[in-house]
Amino acid sequence: MNKLKKSLALIATLAIASTAFYACGDTTDPAGSTAEESKTEESVEESTEESTEESTEESTEESTEESAASGENTVPETGDKLSILCWTGDDVEKMIENFTDNTDYTADQVEYVNVGSSGGEAREQYANYFAGDEDVDLFVLEADWILDYINNDDYTAPLSNLGFSESDFDGCYDYTVSIGTDNNGVLKAASWQSTPGGYVYRTDLAEEYLGAKTPDEMQEFVKDWDTFTATAKKLQDDGHKIAMADTLGGMWQVWQYNRSNAWLDADNKLIVDDYCKTYADLAKEYYTNGYVTKEDQWSDGWYAIGQDDSTMGYFFCTWCLGKGSMLSNAEGGEGGKTYGKYNITAGPSGWAWGGSWLALSPKCDNGEIAHDFINYFTVDASTAKDYALFKSEFVNNPDAMKAIVDEGSNKNDLLGGQDQFSVLYESASTIDMDGKITAFDSQIKDAFNTAVTKYAKGDIASYDDMITEFKTEAAKIEGITVE
Repeated sequence: MNKLKKSLALIATLAIASTAFYACGDTTDPAGSTAEESKTEESVEESTEESTEESTEESTEESTEESAASGENTVPETGDKLSILCWTGDDVEKMIENFTDNTDYTADQVEYVNVGSSGGEAREQYANYFAGDEDVDLFVLEADWILDYINNDDYTAPLSNLGFSESDFDGCYDYTVSIGTDNNGVLKAASWQSTPGGYVYRTDLAEEYLGAKTPDEMQEFVKDWDTFTATAKKLQDDGHKIAMADTLGGMWQVWQYNRSNAWLDADNKLIVDDYCKTYADLAKEYYTNGYVTKEDQWSDGWYAIGQDDSTMGYFFCTWCLGKGSMLSNAEGGEGGKTYGKYNITAGPSGWAWGGSWLALSPKCDNGEIAHDFINYFTVDASTAKDYALFKSEFVNNPDAMKAIVDEGSNKNDLLGGQDQFSVLYESASTIDMDGKITAFDSQIKDAFNTAVTKYAKGDIASYDDMITEFKTEAAKIEGITVE
């Protein structure tokens, strides 16, 4: 029984009680009415007022729920263009190009706004940007710090405001929907990509040094970490001064994904487990023995080693393999020394690197185009497929990706014509990030990887000293506890 029905029933009961008391003629007041009748009238009035308030509240709640369920877009349409905030244009500019080329929207109706920072720094840059009066309709969030934003209603609004329901995203990978949902079960962000990774290797060097002529043959040399390490040792023992892994940063991306637990417990207390020592010891072994290069990830040298024969390959994920990507830079661009001389294979373990989500700003004033932009890249399988082929992007739609793999319609020139999707499709279905991420991951992982790198290079003498430094840096992160 709803609140209104309960109130009406109470009124009827009280009215009956009033009649009974009056008939008995008990304790009449000077005005000729009974005390009980007077109290009853007051009670009925209070109940009626309460009923009206409750029914109004309930009506409002039901109206809101019905509005969301009906797919009504409640975001105003008063802005002149859709502003999309991000720290890099690598994705957003290509998305805008594809979107405006294939819809009735024009390029002057959508703009990319650069916050001028790296992905990790954007976590703070966004907060500063939102504090001002600058325009923002949609903005991009990264896996390592997405929870900070979707759990803050000042920064993100429900996607239902644009007329979406959670069922609209049934065609997406489940983990992306889970991560985009806040602690109250409200969907706040939608991802256009899934980000499985693999081992991208030099085909000419693999054939010359290992006799591996195909990706399947190469996979036998890298099928698990023990085998990967044995292959790295074989190359060194055979006199080939070539590393198997590109950088410690590359190795870290694979290992950080395969951590079985979150970095924090339910009370936001830092967890240091056996995983930490296993990876730290492996990193030191690789660095000491030349199984990984001495270059740092994201440095100019990171790309140079892709052409100077000092590394067999890279740990790259899906967004590293398209036009203008890391692999393109590592090959020296079109016409470069190693352009098209790479292939991809699954590598020693499944993994994923990052991922990006589109979130709705409470300031959004371009509701229709905001809805259509999100729908184009995350809901509609046909347009998602088109974007996958346009940018060599592994989109967040298993049906779209399977269609591409089955058709054999993707040929990546950077990979000598190989279809990277055929290798990564199976990996994407196994991605599991539920319960493994926290709002502080970008800071925690940066602190840990920095300490491990120092340990591997010999700048920190022992593992215990490394953990001490890691904890010291982690303790500076506001909001977590370090013991």
